[in-house]
Amino acid sequence: MATAVRPPRRLAPAQRAGQAAGSLTARGAYMPETRDSRDAAFLNGAAYVFALLLFLRLAISDPILNQFYPYSDEGGIIPMKIHPATYGMLGLLVLMLLRLKFSLNAMEVRLVRPMFVMIGVIVALVFVMAAVGRSVSIGYLLETYIAACLIAFMMFLFPVEKRRMIGNVILVYIAVNAVIAIIEKVLGQRLYPYPFVELSFRPTALTSHPLNIGLINTGAIVFFLATRWPAWFKGLCIGLVVMGTFAAGARTGMIFVVLATLVALAVSRMPGRDLEERARWKSIMLLSLLLVAPVLLGVAASAGFLERFSGGYIDENAQARIDVYQVFDWVSWGDILFGRDVLEIRDMVMDRLEILVETSVIIFVFQFGLFGALLFTGALLYMLLRLAAGADRRAYIAVAAFMIVALSNPTLSGKHCYILMMLLLLIAFRNDTPDAYGRFRPRNWATA
Repeated sequence: MATAVRPPRRLAPAQRAGQAAGSLTARGAYMPETRDSRDAAFLNGAAYVFALLLFLRLAISDPILNQFYPYSDEGGIIPMKIHPATYGMLGLLVLMLLRLKFSLNAMEVRLVRPMFVMIGVIVALVFVMAAVGRSVSIGYLLETYIAACLIAFMMFLFPVEKRRMIGNVILVYIAVNAVIAIIEKVLGQRLYPYPFVELSFRPTALTSHPLNIGLINTGAIVFFLATRWPAWFKGLCIGLVVMGTFAAGARTGMIFVVLATLVALAVSRMPGRDLEERARWKSIMLLSLLLVAPVLLGVAASAGFLERFSGGYIDENAQARIDVYQVFDWVSWGDILFGRDVLEIRDMVMDRLEILVETSVIIFVFQFGLFGALLFTGALLYMLLRLAAGADRRAYIAVAAFMIVALSNPTLSGKHCYILMMLLLLIAFRNDTPDAYGRFRPRNWATA
């Protein structure tokens, strides 16, 4: 006689959100891993320590550390090239691995794999360069990529709500940084030291360069839509971030921060019980943007935020980033395909054009060779796009805008924490908790 088999009990949302990992039973039901109170208390404390160290990593940038030792300046030993907060986060990772028993679920394994692929590609390229007798600047590879991947892996040791808290910390930093940039522009005085002399004043806020403000704002602005903050506060933060980008005078950042915001809002699902009601809300939103945009542009123009566009998009600085590509005409195909000493390339450009090499494309090609540069860039894109996949289609907008702006300046080939920032944001606002049958159903930000 056949007996009825009851389907496994569906987990409550709180149970799904609080679990770190789990396994499937013989009957197919998903059983969350349970933690005792000591593990839970340790995880809570570790999450807040991580958030604090992350904020310090974002806020204490190169100009401050260079006052004490050559962090990003020439000279110094390799241990000096790693940020103290990065050491703290890596130490916390080791402590968590020693203290906690953990396992990754199927979705998390698929997300972690590209990070270790990225590390493997870097290690392989460094060994190849060493084998052919050419030195490679290891400092930025350690700080910007290898440490970033390891720290991002630590996010999967935290429960979902702690990941979201860490993501909120990053967005708070972005908003505060934008406010400081606006204040600096209005007052004509920087908070941090700045080693360069420029024709017009541009704020740096809590970063090392005005272009970095444009980059991080472009990459992060879409994620404000993923928060559970009130709609009016989200709108306020987005407006401040846009104005902060204008104040920084980062022209490429200005263009793409606006485009990213508009496209993200256009594809966002509006609240409503039916299609007609959602269409009405979207119309209200678009009309509000049409009314607010001229006001913001007027304020920005009157405050001098748009002066970088007064001579058009291509000025002397932008032209220098185009002229530097002449270097490919001065070298052999062997240098392009297999690389050449970057210091020689920099000296060559300075001697002939009297400009700096301010593009990561040239740095990567001559450090790793064309094939190595393509492999490196492919691994980076694979990692970012894999984290964006399944989270929310607006995450793709963030990745695309970030990469376009990053490739227009030397950020990707310097010691920065902005790759780490993007990895953490992409992880923080995912919601890949499984249902009662262990099937992963990513939910959009609007319903997370």
